[in-house]
Amino acid sequence: MTVFRLAWRSAFRRRRLFLWNVAIPLLLLTPVALSAAAAPHRVAVFGVFIVFFASFGSAIPAVRDAQDGWLDQVLRTGYGPMRWFVERTLAEAGIDLLQVGPVVLVLLVSAGGLARAPVVFAALAATLVFANLIGPAIAALVRSLAEAAMACAALSLALLHFAGFFRAPGPGWTAFVATWNPYNPFRAALAYGVSGRPGDGFASATGLVLAAILGLLLIVTAGRWTKWLRWPHSS
Repeated sequence: MTVFRLAWRSAFRRRRLFLWNVAIPLLLLTPVALSAAAAPHRVAVFGVFIVFFASFGSAIPAVRDAQDGWLDQVLRTGYGPMRWFVERTLAEAGIDLLQVGPVVLVLLVSAGGLARAPVVFAALAATLVFANLIGPAIAALVRSLAEAAMACAALSLALLHFAGFFRAPGPGWTAFVATWNPYNPFRAALAYGVSGRPGDGFASATGLVLAAILGLLLIVTAGRWTKWLRWPHSS
C-alpha cells in the first residue's frame, strides 16, 4: 500500500477526527465570514487559520512519525524518501482541502463571490501544497512537538506578514518580497473572492514560481534531510 493511499484510508477511517477537522473551521470561521468586518480583516483571519491549519497539521504528525520510529521503518523497506515526501504532501494537502473547503465556500457565498470560487480554490490548493511541503522540513530541524509548533508559528506568521495579510506592502523592498511570497497569490485570491476586485496590485503569480522552486528543492534533496527524521536510526 502506498503512503498516498494509506494517508487517505487513515483519514476516512478516523471519521470522528475527520469530521471534527471539518467542524472546527466552520465553527470558528463562519461567524467571521458572515460578519460585517471589512474584507481585509476577513481575509487576514482566514489566511492565518488556513496556513496554520495546514502547516501544523503537516509538521506535528511528521515529528510523531519520527519519534515512534514509523518513518524509519518505512524508509528501511526501500520506500524512497522522495516518493514518501511527494505522496505524503499530495495526500495531506488533498485532505486539508476537503476539510477547509466548506468554510471557504461559506465565505464566498456570504460575499456574493461564488462565481469566483475557481480562482480562490486554485490558490487555496497551491497554498495547502506549499504548507504541507514545509511541514516535514520543519520537523526535520526540531526534536519535539513544542519546537515544531513554535517553528511553524514563527515561519507562518513571517510569511503571512510579508505576503500582506496584515498590512498592504508599501513601495520598495516590501512590495518586492510580497510579490515573490508563496502565500501572496492566496491573499490576492481571497481578496478577489470577497471584494470582487482583482487584488490590490500585489496579485502577481510569481509567488507560485518561488513556491514551486522551493518545493522542487525540498523534493530533490529529500534523501538528505529526511535522515534527520529517522531518529531511532540516528541514535
